[in-house]
Amino acid sequence: MEASNINHGPFIFGRSDSQRIMDDMVWQPIWMETKHYRLGGDFPKWKIPEVERKIYRAELSELQKKYPKVNPKTRTLDKWHRIHLLANRMERFYSDARASFGCSPLEFLDEGKNKRRGTGPYLGEKDKYEILVVDERTLYREYMTLNWGLAYVKPQRWNNVDRDCLWFGLSLEQEEIEHDRKLQNIVIHGLAHNLLDGYMHYSFELPVWLTEGYAHWAERENDPRYTTFCSVEGSLHEGKTLIDWRPEVRKLVRKNEAASFATLIRRASFAEIGWEDHLICWSKMDFLLETKPKEFGVFLTEIVSRRDKQGYPDGSNMDNVQRDGFKKHFGWTLNKAEEKWKEWVLVTYPTK
Repeated sequence: MEASNINHGPFIFGRSDSQRIMDDMVWQPIWMETKHYRLGGDFPKWKIPEVERKIYRAELSELQKKYPKVNPKTRTLDKWHRIHLLANRMERFYSDARASFGCSPLEFLDEGKNKRRGTGPYLGEKDKYEILVVDERTLYREYMTLNWGLAYVKPQRWNNVDRDCLWFGLSLEQEEIEHDRKLQNIVIHGLAHNLLDGYMHYSFELPVWLTEGYAHWAERENDPRYTTFCSVEGSLHEGKTLIDWRPEVRKLVRKNEAASFATLIRRASFAEIGWEDHLICWSKMDFLLETKPKEFGVFLTEIVSRRDKQGYPDGSNMDNVQRDGFKKHFGWTLNKAEEKWKEWVLVTYPTK
């Protein structure tokens, strides 16, 4: 029932490999390797809600093209369905992210271009992006302790410098994830950060407003019902139940209480971003990707491609780099960009 381009292991994963992880933890997850990812996890059975069967039937029908024995009318997803659906969704997201970044799938395979583009074929990373989904909190903590030396239970992103790849993991129990769409969103949020960081190779930290804005934008494009705030971004619970962010952003703009582009580019860490700032980072990304998608890709690529006089990656003086980039690629000063964004919000976003 498996497609020829799918590998279910054993294969290298994290700082170990899939077989050793199972042996060390006495754990039997399901593993899967695709074109751009390696995934592992244990996925409880999940009954598709009546109101969402049409959506899942369409996804299962696509899966059936690869695996003829799949029944698109199934009402309960088992672990095989869930990891294959997740893998398909994340491959689509990889293509969508690449389009947002303004790069082609071939340019990272050209050794000549790779001198500028990065060190490997996966947007610049040498190895595939990795995802781990663990049901139980205690098992997730055990994995984090054995493999990364940290007894964490919150979702984590990790730069595996030994293999030059980026890892993301979470516990379903810890994050109270029951709905499959909520799982999709939290994985998309984590991968949005990792794909951005990996673009042209992870060599320095990108502006916080940009990475967080893009992560929120990507997950909300998938399903606005579920919002993710990873532990590295602080514990922000205010927005987890708010589905439509647009009216709130509009109110902030009308009251002149929204953080400006000039303010946000100076924010150096996730700890400096409050609840309302998350809304504004998302909205500014929504604005740029909606009105200037090509220009955004060029703007982003110039930032991540920066090199110093010796040819090494250069993440210094990022405030001025962004100011210059706005003028060069969008044709706006930061003040003009702010005016354009506010005008767009008031015309585009609903009042309630």
